Amino acid sequence: MQELIKYSGLKDLNEDEQVRLKNLVEKEFPKIQRLAKEISSFNINIKVMKKETKKRYMINMKLQSNGKIFVTKNKDTERGGDWDLNKEVHKELKALIGELKHHYKNNVGRWKLGGIKGLLKKFES
Repeated sequence: MQELIKYSGLKDLNEDEQVRLKNLVEKEFPKIQRLAKEISSFNINIKVMKKETKKRYMINMKLQSNGKIFVTKNKDTERGGDWDLNKEVHKELKALIGELKHHYKNNVGRWKLGGIKGLLKKFES
């Protein structure tokens, strides 16, 4: 699992932030692996913008699976990124999982697979 995940921009984070980032990503990585069966690489780019005493974190993720590339990107604008590292990581992971679900259509409800007739058969038996 560790060999698939590659981080860039870690030098801008302190030790505590690096540990939090890696723990959050490794916690959600099995869910990503289930959705995208064969992952060839997973790159996470961290960009830190400092304003006086506060830091603004911007995270971009790129996942390559079965010849398809899934990317989550923030725009370098005032609204891009977040002041809280945990919140930004969760937001980007959620966006990546949403893209995977959309591409592989795993979020289709089970009742839709059989249509109306399949739904009625379930209730008859």
